[in-house]
Amino acid sequence: MGGAERQAFHLIRYLRERRDARIAVLGWYGTEGPLAEALREWGCELFTFPYQGMAPKASKAWNLFQLARFIKSSIRPDYILPFVAVHSKPICQIWRLTGARYAWWNQQDEGRGLFGTGAERRALLNAAHITSNSWAGSEFLAQTYRIPKERILTYNNGTELPDTDRLQPTWRKQLGISSGTPLVSMVANITPYKDHATLLQAWRVVLQSWSGEMRPAPVLALVGHQKVATQVARLKVLAFDMGLGTSVRFIGSIDTVKELMCESDLVVHSSLKEGCPNAVCEAMALGKPVVATDIPGTRQALDESTWRDCLAAPKDAEALAQRILTMLKNPDMSADLGARNRQRIKQHFSIEGMCAFFLSLLEQDAAPANSRHA
Repeated sequence: MGGAERQAFHLIRYLRERRDARIAVLGWYGTEGPLAEALREWGCELFTFPYQGMAPKASKAWNLFQLARFIKSSIRPDYILPFVAVHSKPICQIWRLTGARYAWWNQQDEGRGLFGTGAERRALLNAAHITSNSWAGSEFLAQTYRIPKERILTYNNGTELPDTDRLQPTWRKQLGISSGTPLVSMVANITPYKDHATLLQAWRVVLQSWSGEMRPAPVLALVGHQKVATQVARLKVLAFDMGLGTSVRFIGSIDTVKELMCESDLVVHSSLKEGCPNAVCEAMALGKPVVATDIPGTRQALDESTWRDCLAAPKDAEALAQRILTMLKNPDMSADLGARNRQRIKQHFSIEGMCAFFLSLLEQDAAPANSRHA
C-alpha cells in the first residue's frame, strides 16, 4: 500500500467510526484487488469509471463530462476527496457538475505527473481548498501555478504509533544474521524517485570503515517493490562491482515492514526529491533513529534539532556513510534519537490530528445535518 492510500484509509476509518459517514470509493481500474476486501469490511461502496486521462483533448472533454454524470447519478456525494494530484486534476475540473458540495485538491507528493499547464491551474483554483501533506508539495504548487502560499493549506501525514512489544521478531532469523549484527534498512520502492545508488556507494564506505570493530559487519536490507527491472538490475550490478556481497539484501515487497524496521538498528532513507516520506515517519513512530538525504520532506519529518546529525546532502555518499557510522557506533545516541523521533510523531503527526484537520475543512462547507454522504 502506498503512502496516499494509507492516509486515505486512515480518513475512511475515522469518518466511518466517528461520523458514521457513508463512504463511496471511486477508482479507474476496477473494484477488485488487495485493498477492496478491507474497504468492503468497513462498509464502503466501490465504484469504477473508465477515466481516460491520456485521451486526445476532445475525447477527454467528453470523458470528463461522462465522469461528472456518472458521479452525480450513481454515487451522489456531498463531498469528493481525491487523495493524489492525478485524481485531483480531473475531479477539480468537473466537481461542480456532480451535485457535490465540496472537493479539494490534495497534493500528496512533490509534483509528479503535473506539467504546469493552464488547465491544471484552473482546476486548482476551482477546488474548494488546496491541501498538501508536505512543504515540497506546497512550494511546487505555489511556484508552478503562481498560487498565493496562503491559499495552500499544509498538514502532516497521520502516522500510526504501533505497540512495538507486539511485533514478533522474525527478520534476523530469515536473513541469517545474529542479534549482534547491526541491521540497517531502507523501505522504499525501487523507482527513479529514490536514490539507492548513493546509498550503495555510502555502504561501501561504511564497510571499509568497519574494520577493527568487535561486532560483525552490518547488513543493509532494501525493502520495496522491484517492478522497474532495469533499475533493479543496475543497482545489483553496482553492488556486485563494489564487492558488497551479502552485506546488501534486495528483499522486495513484504507485508511485515514494521517488524523489519523494529528489528533494525537504524533506518536510512536516500532520496533526491519527494514530499514528506511515509517510510521515515513510520520508522520514527517505531522509535528508530533515521539517517536520510537532506531534502525538504525529511526536514519536515525530523525535528530541527536532529538535522545536523541525521541528514546528509543529496548525492554525498561520504557524508551519508558518516551519518550511518555515527549511529551504529553510538548506540546510546541512537536510542535517544529514536525516542525523540517517536515523541515527535506522537505530537505532530498523529492520525487524530490529520483527520481533525480534514474534518475542519469539510465542516466549513457542512452539508445539512441529516446528510452523511462522503
